[in-house]
Amino acid sequence: MCAFLRRDVQSVWQQHELKDRLNTYQEIFKENKLPRYKLARLFYVSFQNDSNLEELLEIHEQTHPKFKEWINQKQSYTIQDLEKEVSIEHSLDEIQKLNFLRLKWIIFDKMIESCTFCENKCGVNRKSSQLGKCKIDDKAYVTSSFIHMGEEAPVSPSGTIFFYGCTMRCSFCQNWDISQEYDFNIIKGKRVRSTELASLYYTLLKQGARNINFVGGDPTPNMHVIIESLLHAQVNLPMLWNSNMFLSENSMKLISDIFDIWLPDIKYSNNECAKKYSKVSNYWDAISRNMSFIEQRGSGEYIIRHLVMPEHTKCCSIPILDWINENLKTPLTNIMGQYHPDYRILRGENPEINRRPSTLEMFDVRKHADDLGLYWKSVS
Repeated sequence: MCAFLRRDVQSVWQQHELKDRLNTYQEIFKENKLPRYKLARLFYVSFQNDSNLEELLEIHEQTHPKFKEWINQKQSYTIQDLEKEVSIEHSLDEIQKLNFLRLKWIIFDKMIESCTFCENKCGVNRKSSQLGKCKIDDKAYVTSSFIHMGEEAPVSPSGTIFFYGCTMRCSFCQNWDISQEYDFNIIKGKRVRSTELASLYYTLLKQGARNINFVGGDPTPNMHVIIESLLHAQVNLPMLWNSNMFLSENSMKLISDIFDIWLPDIKYSNNECAKKYSKVSNYWDAISRNMSFIEQRGSGEYIIRHLVMPEHTKCCSIPILDWINENLKTPLTNIMGQYHPDYRILRGENPEINRRPSTLEMFDVRKHADDLGLYWKSVS
């Protein structure tokens, strides 16, 4: 029912260019193809749980190309037919204990003991209640979940799950109360275990969701619980990673082949602006690498979000569009004009961006996208 609250949710799929670029995503929510997490859960991998992290990462990298090839062959199967086929070589009980998705979860469970989930690579033991830059321990905390009709038309209605914590410290953050300044003693949301999270997916499906949308804050600090929840999930829905994409290389390798669609947020085209406004280092190195991974290792289906900031069209917006045009194969780009001063900007920090982007700034960025031939209008 909620899909019809916005006309463009239906009409956007009449555009051939968009259908071609998000074809598998659409086929999954129409239940003509299986979501990647279910395929990973049926892909047998031999490993020992007590192997060290380096050994498990090596097994993962050896397995990835085999899994990628297998997906192309099996994604149109029904789950019943696929279970029947894989059980010829290994029993389903054996596969349940030794599969590609479980391997990923075990690796994350080890990584969190000296956490390198994101590019900050704090190295703290979150299992000992230490907090990294994300300000999250080894638990996952959901602040809200609902059917979101305000996302881009191709991904609405979206079963959106907001998590506490973030890997960046943006001075203009509009979700600062769940990403940066919160108190576990007066927490607005609640801790969720992996089984509870899996049940939430089913609830969102019944409410009309076309995908499960992991966001925040940022979902990155919660990857271990999210991946574990997929070991229990049963929904035939695309899994959507909605993130600032400031993941470490190992984390990106681990999740790149199990999410069906991506909403990567690219704010800056250089490390200097990222350091000044979001308090992170190596930003552009991580973002450009991780975007390439989506295409090379993952589904290749994504909508890039770029928030146009005042005074940053020449140093960030225009170079970002140029990089997208030169380096990515099938980009869809949401050129966002929703920036407004918030959070620490209103407290006097970075006064040069204490205004909305001007009409001329927005025009220049969108005209440049048109000049490059980027596809942006139907997703912006």
